[in-house]
Amino acid sequence: MTVFGSEMHIVTFFIIAVQLILFTNFVIISLKKRDSKSTNRFIWFTISLIAYNFFSGIFPDTNIPIPLTIQYIVAYGVGLYTALYYVYYVYSEFDIGHLKFFTLRHLMIILISAFIFFFVLPLIIWQDIGIAKYSFIFIPVAVAIAFLVKISAPLIQLYKEKGGATNRFYRDRIATGYLTLLSIVLMPIIVALGDFQVMEQLIVNAGYFVLAVALIRINIYQDLKIEQFLHRLGYTDNAREAKNIVILKYFSNLDLSKREIEVANLILDGKSYKNIGSYLFIAEGTVSKHASNIFKKAEVQNRREFVRRFKGKRK
Repeated sequence: MTVFGSEMHIVTFFIIAVQLILFTNFVIISLKKRDSKSTNRFIWFTISLIAYNFFSGIFPDTNIPIPLTIQYIVAYGVGLYTALYYVYYVYSEFDIGHLKFFTLRHLMIILISAFIFFFVLPLIIWQDIGIAKYSFIFIPVAVAIAFLVKISAPLIQLYKEKGGATNRFYRDRIATGYLTLLSIVLMPIIVALGDFQVMEQLIVNAGYFVLAVALIRINIYQDLKIEQFLHRLGYTDNAREAKNIVILKYFSNLDLSKREIEVANLILDGKSYKNIGSYLFIAEGTVSKHASNIFKKAEVQNRREFVRRFKGKRK
């Protein structure tokens, strides 16, 4: 069943409508929290998904006064951009280290080169979508299968970790990132099998909606960590107290990211960098980098000075 006399299936139209609602809500949130890089990234992620759903839904259509060659290039090009941004978003938001040979840069070089030389050029030369599609699609499929194998090992290892209730949130957050990558990994495989618009849209967008829920959950959790950090500085629940204004100003001047606040709380809990890394499921070296940024912003030289200064703030 299509809509408005186009090639777009009603399921695709419904998905776009829901994404437009989410887009509007996240824009409002972004305007309220101007420093929310995470929300801004999700807004651009939503835009890319809407564009992908729209162009893959309406193209190709002989009733549209645009050459079919251009329609195919736009549809496949937007799909490629969406896939790459999908990986970038998950890497950025879910503390997933760039997998060896699967860094965003490597993926961009491989897939964009393949798109130009094995899809765009054959399509222009032979004007045959069949030739262009099947000369190109085997490369994304091969990358997708290899990517799937690569992320399986850390995902299995992650669930073998003996995480307690306190750090289950962090383990589940990373697991969510890995699992949602499956949505975009399956895209080229479905395209290779045939024209299954509804199946493709449902699978690719399923990951998006999981990420939307995950982002809301992460923001709520990180807001609780900010509140915890403020209370460490002596902030009280009585907003009218004069010292709260001073504390909020000091906190604002620190300009700590939400991740840095999580690390700062754990440092003040007396945890070692190794324990913090284990707790957050990130490398000890990553913790050390966060700590260095925290100390620099707090204008202290080391961990001992940082703890001493913040203990002083709580008095």
